[in-house]
Amino acid sequence: MGVRHEWFQTDQYVTVAIFAKGITEDRLEVKVGRQNLAVNVRVDESTDYTLDMILAHPIDPDDSPHRILKTKVEIQLKKATAVRWETLEKQDGAESSNPNQRVYPSSNRRNPVDWDRVEAEAVKEDAEDKKEGDQALNELFQKIYADGSEETKRAMIKSFQESGGTVLSTNWDEI
Repeated sequence: MGVRHEWFQTDQYVTVAIFAKGITEDRLEVKVGRQNLAVNVRVDESTDYTLDMILAHPIDPDDSPHRILKTKVEIQLKKATAVRWETLEKQDGAESSNPNQRVYPSSNRRNPVDWDRVEAEAVKEDAEDKKEGDQALNELFQKIYADGSEETKRAMIKSFQESGGTVLSTNWDEI
């Protein structure tokens, strides 16, 4: 009988499923530590399945239950921090967690969206957008006003008010 394991995650838990039919509590041994998982399943009289690994991130071993179903054993590992795990096992030379990693909920488990990248692209597009017509003119006037001296600002306000919005001068002496 082929025994295999798979894993999936939610915001709070990583679930490890070991697929083997007819497992009972007396044929199963589960040991959960802060960052390790050890499982031994006695499949039949001559075959044991052992899963022993260092986890990619820390978990809460006190809140990590397991349950036996007809076709599998599920072990729920409570995440210590709500980060998205890229792998179940710790990779050689990898940090146990990235404190700068931002976490976003996602309903798309197969192709999760990297919202940091989407945000960066949106900011880049906004910067590259060329303004047209009245919007470009208004932006130019705002820049002149913001960069101008007090005299320039007074001239712009007075000329605009006195003309009813038809004239905008930056020279105080002309008004």
